[in-house]
Amino acid sequence: MLLEALKKAALEKAEDIKVTDVRIGLGYTAVQLDTGSVGLAYTFRDKAESGCSVFQGKRPLAGTPARDILQYISSNGLLERTLGLAAANALFNTADPAGAVPGCSSAEGDLLDVLALTKDDRVGMVGFFGPLAPVIKQRAGELIIFEENMARADGLCPGSSTAELLPTCSVAIITATSIINNSFEPISNAAVNCRIKAVLGPSTPMAPGVFKDYGVTHLSGVIGIDAAEILRVVSEGGGTRFFMEWSKKINLVLNG
Repeated sequence: MLLEALKKAALEKAEDIKVTDVRIGLGYTAVQLDTGSVGLAYTFRDKAESGCSVFQGKRPLAGTPARDILQYISSNGLLERTLGLAAANALFNTADPAGAVPGCSSAEGDLLDVLALTKDDRVGMVGFFGPLAPVIKQRAGELIIFEENMARADGLCPGSSTAELLPTCSVAIITATSIINNSFEPISNAAVNCRIKAVLGPSTPMAPGVFKDYGVTHLSGVIGIDAAEILRVVSEGGGTRFFMEWSKKINLVLNG
């Protein structure tokens, strides 16, 4: 399973690193480590536990060994998985995310800066990324957007149609939130015919060694530049539009 593979890879990097701060915001969850790095993961706030304590795990989180928080990656609880992934991303999404992985290169900027789309491409976007849609429509032959929240835009396809329609696409752009809600693997399987399979969003773990096994060709996420500002934004209920000022977009290209 992907979550177990991510946990194993993150634990190999954890050493004696400790968590110094945790913010479980309405939009994102952030974890800062004593190395200074910060990781992000999307908060499914509508799926959180009811009542005033939405996180039921052990406290305090600050001062806890990162290894302990990483155990949550494979938890049955959605919020716990979010917390574990944010901690993993604080380890993975650093200055040199490509590391020494053979055949892996990195480039800053938007995902579409590194994708070679043509008019022959039928692009399946799993999760609605509004700013990307008009650009893809200009460059590719067709764009199909799969989304659970059909009210987000006109012309969306329900997520339930992914298994039927994604195999007909040549390019798949998959939201990294699918890692958190355990839908990534069936989506990835449906994209088996795609020449490009990209994982996109601030929740993306820059772990090419893990995602190569799933045929992923591109990982597009963020690296935190100013941890204090990112933590502030998350605490204030802000999302991507607000914390990108304190982050940079990074793309890993997995070649072979």
